[in-house]
Amino acid sequence: MKTLKESLPFIIPFCLLAVLLTVWVRHNGFFWDSILLGSTYGQWYYQTNFSTLFVPQEIAGYPPLFGMYLAFGWKLFDKTLVVSHFLMLPFLLGIVWQVYLLAKRYVPTFWIGIALLLVLLDPTLVAQSAQMAPDVVLVFFYLLAINSLLRKGALLYAVCLIALVLLSPRGQIMVAALFLTDLLIHRLHGGGLTKEYLFLFCKRYFPTGIVLLLWLVLHFQHFGWVGFNRGSDWGAYATMVNLTGFFRNIGILIWRLIDFGRILLWITALVLLWQMRRKLPLDVKELILLLLVPFLTLGLILVWFTNPIAHRYWLVVYVFLGLLTARLLLLLKNPQPRWGVTALLALSLVSGHFWVYPQRIAKGWDATLAHLPYYELRKEMLHYLNQRQIPWQQVGSDFPNLASPAATDLTTDTRTLAPKDLSTQTYILYSNVFNGFTDQELASLNSDGWQVIKELRRGQVYMRLYQKK
Repeated sequence: MKTLKESLPFIIPFCLLAVLLTVWVRHNGFFWDSILLGSTYGQWYYQTNFSTLFVPQEIAGYPPLFGMYLAFGWKLFDKTLVVSHFLMLPFLLGIVWQVYLLAKRYVPTFWIGIALLLVLLDPTLVAQSAQMAPDVVLVFFYLLAINSLLRKGALLYAVCLIALVLLSPRGQIMVAALFLTDLLIHRLHGGGLTKEYLFLFCKRYFPTGIVLLLWLVLHFQHFGWVGFNRGSDWGAYATMVNLTGFFRNIGILIWRLIDFGRILLWITALVLLWQMRRKLPLDVKELILLLLVPFLTLGLILVWFTNPIAHRYWLVVYVFLGLLTARLLLLLKNPQPRWGVTALLALSLVSGHFWVYPQRIAKGWDATLAHLPYYELRKEMLHYLNQRQIPWQQVGSDFPNLASPAATDLTTDTRTLAPKDLSTQTYILYSNVFNGFTDQELASLNSDGWQVIKELRRGQVYMRLYQKK
């Protein structure tokens, strides 16, 4: 009770912001991968009334927890976008609380607010918080697991591990990161690898291992594969890259980490670490470990595959980057620059929502709030198609605009646009939110062979309807 009372001045402002963000975006539809992982999975369980554990073959590959959670919430309340957004709010509030507990462990009271600021201002964390996204749930359970691990809460830790393996394949990878974190923190604090310790250590992960194995076995028995379905639309993402692709993935990974204003946090943290390298406190070493383990665990797996490396994959890393930077600022011998540097870092993170790259450079639109105008622009453009009586299947477009309003907005309209084919289609609906148009296709649209018959623009997002001349 005392901890809660002490926390209120720190957490209330951020909790209020989480509520206000949820209210602000409550009518926005499912976006990007959440169309599949949230809406499609959730509606399957909702419509089948939880009568089957497995979704259809063409969308299979993910554990059921998030889809079932949404479907259960819809059953309790109503299947609407407003309900869907508010179903995410408990996890947003939970993230604030978990970050507070971590900040309290690593920084003094007067600096807790700064630590919270440098974590919760991260543009990708904010953007994902504005969506109905399973990655928000992943961050919550991972942080809850870390706090349970540090506080020796064995039962809650086990619950978090099971939730993660039932949430997503990346959740399963993050369990491996927690396994390594647990072991390395024990060694960091001088613990030995005795037989007794190793037995108890393995015993701690036994229930999670059983749950994961059971899911994989059941999935394999039902579908005949686990992980990726080679015959699915995204099966190509499971292939191994060549040497060029390997180094390209490393470059993309680094870009994702420093993108959208985070570069100043990395520079600040690395400079301060270099200056203090010979006398780092134990808690700083612990924070470095908490940052590096999930980064290396996930990175060493992703760089070998053609799977796109998204910004949101590193949300946990961003959290510990903010905490580490806040802690390292306290090591400055002269405390006066702290506030100026902190203000600069906060402004850098806010600026991330305004980073828009040139047309031919793919941008992580689900990773900043820059994408928010897309929802209304899409509705207006679809309304224009209806007014002009242009059949949707005659209009070519691209992800994430190929899903029906039934999938994105939970309506009854199941019409869809067609996958783009500039050689055969008369109409093409393009937005700078789409990353799937090739340079050649963009050049063709901007040539004399096509004309823009309708353009909508709001903020940093625009949408154009092209007609072939």
